[in-house]
Amino acid sequence: MKRFILSGGSLLGISALLSKGLSYVRDRLLTDIFDTDKVDLVFAAFRIPDFFFYLFVGATISVIFIPRLSDIKDNEDQKKFVSSFFWGVAVFFGTLSLAGSFLAEYLTQIFATGFDSELQTQIAELAKYLFGSVFLLSISGVFAAFLQSHHRFASIALAPIFYIGAICSALFVFQDQFGILIVGYAAIAGAGLHFLINFISFFLNKGRIGFFWKEPVSAFKNFKTDFFQRVLNNSAFQLNQTADVIIASFLLSGSVAAFSIGSNLGHILLSIVGFSVANSAFPKIAKSKSDPTKQKQIIINSLKWILFFTIPASIIGGLLSEQILELLFNFSEQQLYMTKTVFFWTVISLPFACTLPILSRVFLANDDSRTPLIINATSLTIATIIAATLSLRVLPPETAILGLAIGNFSANTFGALIFGFMVWRRFKQN
Repeated sequence: MKRFILSGGSLLGISALLSKGLSYVRDRLLTDIFDTDKVDLVFAAFRIPDFFFYLFVGATISVIFIPRLSDIKDNEDQKKFVSSFFWGVAVFFGTLSLAGSFLAEYLTQIFATGFDSELQTQIAELAKYLFGSVFLLSISGVFAAFLQSHHRFASIALAPIFYIGAICSALFVFQDQFGILIVGYAAIAGAGLHFLINFISFFLNKGRIGFFWKEPVSAFKNFKTDFFQRVLNNSAFQLNQTADVIIASFLLSGSVAAFSIGSNLGHILLSIVGFSVANSAFPKIAKSKSDPTKQKQIIINSLKWILFFTIPASIIGGLLSEQILELLFNFSEQQLYMTKTVFFWTVISLPFACTLPILSRVFLANDDSRTPLIINATSLTIATIIAATLSLRVLPPETAILGLAIGNFSANTFGALIFGFMVWRRFKQN
């Protein structure tokens, strides 16, 4: 297991570290190039297609694809399943992305209701392009899931670096030529690179796509039920993220950007450590369904690695939150305060946040999507109620961002504690 974590997990961790570094460059370019309102609208525009992408594809493909592919022993049947899965994602999310692009104005009125009409028009225009980028990311995700199931992590690690790198490069080179729409153009170009890298690696690793639909039949047994259960499981998190953006849109100008940047920076090790360890361990957990003892050992080893990295980072980030942000960004006093508030409360809950991916995968690997749904819905509903009440009802406008920050902290801590208890209970019963 240690060798497994160090090979796949460390490679994905390095990728996530580089991606986070580029994400900082992207955010710094956005805040340097555009005024506060424009930065707000960029983050709000990303939230619209991201909601549908992470709800139906981003957090769903691997946990549905890998266990089913692992159960198929015949090579020809594996090819049929991969092909059927690919065409299913392409048709379903392609249709959804096209509809989202046409309905961007109406979606903006829901997702960014607190903005004025002029900013909503600009958000809708940018969101149309971003729907194109998430479609490319969705079909790239099928190839990535295949490679993950075969423990091939090189292209999975490389693709997101090119995606974010393309956005950074376009912002730096073309910032004066296309205005805010350069973000949309760059996202499509970056997503194209993401797709191309995973597509090439898929074929180099003997993956093939044919014209098959829902074959083999046995692999698609109860597929719809499984899919919608996992979508429901993802819905709690996506609704929470959307609610946070909606709440922030009613607060002071710059609140959406402050919340997004502070939350992303505070969760920096979530992708570098939390998801990297979880993604590299998940195929192993899925293949050990009949051996609870082995699964337990995989989880314990994974949690040790996660806590080893995240606890020191959480302490340092909490103590030096203001100094870190002053070093990284050239914020005004109010923008610094709002971003620091979100960053502080998020980073001190970082160890809890980073355990969530691996703990939830215990249930998903054992074909139980109901338990994670209940846990996520409970913890995130509580967190959203806390955030909305504090931000919109209790706190004054100049400190209202604190409500969203405490909501982040609550979501991470409540979720990890409940998941930890349920995992302990599961293994104790076995």
